[in-house]
Amino acid sequence: MTYQALYRTYRPEKLAEMVGQEEAVSLIQGQLDNNEITHAYLFSGPRGVGKTTLARIIAKELGCDPVFDVAEIDAASHNKVDDIRDLNESINFVASSPDKKRIFILDEVHMLSNAASNAFLKTLEEPPDHVVFILATTEPERVLETIKSRTTHVVFKKIDEEEIFSRLSSIAKKEKMKVSKEVLRSVANFSDGSLRDAINLMEQGFNTFGEKINEDNLHTMLGKLSREDIEILLNAIQTQDTTAVIDLAKVTFSKGIQPKDFLISLSEFFRNVFHLKYLSDEPSLTELSTSMEELVTKANDQFTSQQIVRILDLLDEANIEVKKTSSHQLKLELFLVKLVRPELGTDPKTVAYRVDLIEGQINSVGGTPAKEERNEKVKNEQPKESGFEDANKDDSEKVVKKSELKDFDVHWPKILTEAKEILSPKKYAYLTSIFPAVEANDLIFQIPEGSEFLLSQINSDEELISLVKSLVAKRLGVEVQVRAEIVSDDLKGSGEDTLKLAQEMFGAEEVN
Repeated sequence: MTYQALYRTYRPEKLAEMVGQEEAVSLIQGQLDNNEITHAYLFSGPRGVGKTTLARIIAKELGCDPVFDVAEIDAASHNKVDDIRDLNESINFVASSPDKKRIFILDEVHMLSNAASNAFLKTLEEPPDHVVFILATTEPERVLETIKSRTTHVVFKKIDEEEIFSRLSSIAKKEKMKVSKEVLRSVANFSDGSLRDAINLMEQGFNTFGEKINEDNLHTMLGKLSREDIEILLNAIQTQDTTAVIDLAKVTFSKGIQPKDFLISLSEFFRNVFHLKYLSDEPSLTELSTSMEELVTKANDQFTSQQIVRILDLLDEANIEVKKTSSHQLKLELFLVKLVRPELGTDPKTVAYRVDLIEGQINSVGGTPAKEERNEKVKNEQPKESGFEDANKDDSEKVVKKSELKDFDVHWPKILTEAKEILSPKKYAYLTSIFPAVEANDLIFQIPEGSEFLLSQINSDEELISLVKSLVAKRLGVEVQVRAEIVSDDLKGSGEDTLKLAQEMFGAEEVN
């Protein structure tokens, strides 16, 4: 006996057996009961949700012979004018008996060429009485409006994960497959609303791993990040560990996980975190496996709303960029570095995120002073006053001129590195959230409009200002005045500091 896939074995044969499409079933049931089946339907919705299955059930309910009265046509491969001409000729053949209908199911109808679609219009509008057209598509927006207007449009939706889980549980029990509820919930989640995909996935996983199937090997089989992978990433974000995320990328690549699948896994995870943050009773969270639900809850506690939104924005950008380039792995690595090192980003969203992060840090620590040894280091870094009061020195040596702005941009990342070793994390975050500019003998910390809180914190922090002045003097040999200002126009900072930080991070040759 020829083997038959489970999704075919358990394909519904009656309207009552359809899962998750109550509105569509109700419409068709009413028309059948009242003998009001129309001449043409357009079934639209995601793959694997029952469009073709319902079309076959209609044919069965009408008593059509599955061999002589039902024709299934793949419009993706029969999409030319000649194919439509053949179809138009075939509809003239009568059904197996005078009282029966002939059903033509055109799958992926959006793949018809414009010429073929136009050739089909007349027939679709006025078919013979014994003919019913059922057009199916996953992309209704690509179907000609003139075709839509000549059909009864039935919209299919993604099937609820709980309904998929229930159906999988029933099939597993009937097939005597020992699969845990955790695995079945993961399968339901991975299927993205497609019952057919869910049944296939469960069968494939069980055939591959047998009773040893679990969430981890299921993730591996699908090319998705495991719970452990995501936990490594979360910790790396918290600690700004670029090495950890680059290593994670290498490990996942070795397991066959592609960059686009890597990003999809992260998007799905942080979407759940986002929902939990703003919709604490989000029902989809309860449909996750226990271990993944725990991780989502942990991430919700770890990250602020601003951090989560920034991560989702970065993920959205990364998904677009990966599709546009052949250097998929490099794009993913750059995304991961920006994810854990916010100071490398200069776009307005990232700047706003850094400001919000600083405010959160200040609120959480309540202005805790730096450690005594840090204060001691600050004292040691102070320049000797005599170094700036030598009357024999030309005043031009004490001024950072506009012409030297480029040189200052080269030195600023080094100043940041030195400051990081001395300042508390809170105060160091101040410096990574501004754009430095030089005007005469003034070093100006440019702050985005709307960040008055950060402005007041910097201008009132004598320790921070004193340290910056000393570090500038140490590296450039000049004295500057330091102040922070709000800028309402485009920020004036240079991108060279970002380049320098990237060079340091990846071990490139130092530029002095």
